[in-house]
Amino acid sequence: MEKEKLIARADLATIPANRRLVDELYAYGYLTAEGKAYALNLLHPHNQWGLWISRLLLILATALILTGVIYFFAFNWARLTPTIKFTTIQVGLVGCLIAAYSYSLQSFVGKIFLLAATVLVGVFLAVFGQVYQTGADAYQLFMGWSLFTLGWTIIANFSVQWVIWLIICNIFVLLWWEQSALPTRSMEDLLYSLLLGINGLALVLREYAVQRNYNWLSVQWLRVVLVIALSIFLIIPIEHCIVDPDSARTSTYISALFGSITLAAGFWVYRFKLFDMWALAIIVLTCCIIATTVAFKLLFEFIGEGESVTFLLMGLASLGVFTAALIYLRAVSHKKGGTHD
Repeated sequence: MEKEKLIARADLATIPANRRLVDELYAYGYLTAEGKAYALNLLHPHNQWGLWISRLLLILATALILTGVIYFFAFNWARLTPTIKFTTIQVGLVGCLIAAYSYSLQSFVGKIFLLAATVLVGVFLAVFGQVYQTGADAYQLFMGWSLFTLGWTIIANFSVQWVIWLIICNIFVLLWWEQSALPTRSMEDLLYSLLLGINGLALVLREYAVQRNYNWLSVQWLRVVLVIALSIFLIIPIEHCIVDPDSARTSTYISALFGSITLAAGFWVYRFKLFDMWALAIIVLTCCIIATTVAFKLLFEFIGEGESVTFLLMGLASLGVFTAALIYLRAVSHKKGGTHD
């Protein structure tokens, strides 16, 4: 009997608690009106929106202040002496670090101050390079920026900080590829494989960390941002191979193959292993764009680019592809939503 109770509790633990479940329990008479109100308040506390708006405004204000600092130096560059430039940035940087320490990195405000310090490090490196005319390539600025702020990013336990750091790394890799790696023409498009690998690794680490109960990485928007980044980097070489295969090089085909494998792996993971409707929708949308491009290419080749019937069929093809995707996503959503019935 005790064993059956334990099994029943384990089964209940696998059922996601959401508004739909509460509504269904209420509709079938398993919950009273008071119970429904109490459950909904647990799922969506009445003060949640206030907290969310407060944090959003804090992030927005910080972004505007940092943007203002950058434009202040750009607009008044000729009027400011090097001493004023460095003093202003260093005072701001030290002030942000002191504030982050005072508020503690356990608080949201402390993390925002550390994020501001991270951005000011980049401003300092840019001003340093301009004042002393070091002659260094732009990729070295972003390399130093990512290295100097890596430690803060690790201890911050803040998903926004990781996203900013990842963006800096992506810019560093892009510039390094163009300014230092200097690949041959046939190897140029391996850049997409490199970016796919970096952002794919970030996504894998995020999923692994969430499984290890690093809850600060479990925010859904972080997964969505990484999946969108991967979709952009994989779709470029694939589209190139479809639209203009004659100009595609060996590296283009390698990146397209790597991208196709990544796309298939992402579909399998977010459809069957770690179901996520948002991530799955992005992947399906990517597949729709590729399928539509293939259809357009075939129509252009077999009918002709100037024929009116080509454009008619293109419209029908787009309508068919995206309608099929919508039907599929609705069916998946209905199936996953009904597993607890």
